[in-house]
Amino acid sequence: MFEKELEQIRALYRQGIYSPEFYSKRISGEECLLDYGAFTEIPFMYKQEIRSTTAYERTTAGKDEVYGIFSSSGTTGDKTYYVYSKKDKKVHETFVKAFYSELGIRPDDLGGVFAPVDTGVMAHTMMWQYTTMGAGYVNCPEPSPENMIEIVQTLPVTVIATRPNVVCTIAANPAFVEAARKSSVKKMLMGGGFLSEGRRRLIEDIWGADCYNMFGMSEMFGPMAGECRQKDGQHYLDQYLMIEIIDPKTKRPVKEGDIGIAVYTTLWDKGFPLLRYWTDDLMAIDRSPCRCGSKYPRLRYKGRMADCLVLDGEYVFPEALENCLMKHGFFLDYEARQEQGGIRVLVEKDPAQEVPEQMMQEIKEIFHGEAAVTFAAPRQLGYPGHGPRFHVSMGVSDRMDRK
Repeated sequence: MFEKELEQIRALYRQGIYSPEFYSKRISGEECLLDYGAFTEIPFMYKQEIRSTTAYERTTAGKDEVYGIFSSSGTTGDKTYYVYSKKDKKVHETFVKAFYSELGIRPDDLGGVFAPVDTGVMAHTMMWQYTTMGAGYVNCPEPSPENMIEIVQTLPVTVIATRPNVVCTIAANPAFVEAARKSSVKKMLMGGGFLSEGRRRLIEDIWGADCYNMFGMSEMFGPMAGECRQKDGQHYLDQYLMIEIIDPKTKRPVKEGDIGIAVYTTLWDKGFPLLRYWTDDLMAIDRSPCRCGSKYPRLRYKGRMADCLVLDGEYVFPEALENCLMKHGFFLDYEARQEQGGIRVLVEKDPAQEVPEQMMQEIKEIFHGEAAVTFAAPRQLGYPGHGPRFHVSMGVSDRMDRK
């Protein structure tokens, strides 16, 4: 297992990219890289370790090799900063060309970046993905429904990159939906959060455009995985990225195709190398042939551990609840709270909106009969679109214990 990847890691070790103390304290010598069994003895790298070090304590890149310094979004804690090298920019372009050539993005496209642009790497890589393909772009750093519609009415934007929840905010306004459908937008590239099939169908309906699921993280860059036209899992370039899928309880690899925690190791001389980086992302790897003919494996992202409940030993992901709500016309914000008395689901709805009994029954089934549903007026939950959908209180029963 991972013989080719380990050969690449050994070469990087000999080049000295793991020489900073941040890495040398966990990898004592090349004997740690002889085979996969030895490799699994290397301790995992965690986000808190990154937060407790500076960007330059985690790199061997010289000042002349630095393309820029970028950060995480800071949505789940203090921002962490990373050295992004000129080599990283070239590798990023390789990823982009692999994904977006297949989707038909061309130099005559005009891309829209509907996301705040600051030190976070997400918006910057969204801009670079267009320029990599020879296309132009326009930023919408405050993507309110009004601002998004103004841009697509004023400019011939053909592709939009943003989070899934952002472009859904126009759904409640028929005039905005009509304007979106009449616009030049033909493709939507969704990242920064999971994309349920229910939300995908909603986005494609209100915008009249194909919606594709992309995946990235600030510690790597975005996109690091993306859907092809088959919309059946996200391809990633395994010559640059090694993904171990680890059981969160045993900390050992799961069986091929099973869901576990994604642990990343980068396979080039990255400005900020990842070495067994534990992400809390739950996913599975699919190495079966894709109908698009790509040689690359696919990941199937399910959500974060912080966004997941375990009921009767079974994972319950927000995607299940979101698909149910979207199917019945509830596209506003929602969240589920695990409390002493069970699980309380809060759903925003318009005052005139009827509540189907079938939806209520399906929600109870999702949460094993333990859910009570409360409805709120629009914009009452204050959910920013990038934090946990599920919340777990302390002192809950064993049946609903989070792993």
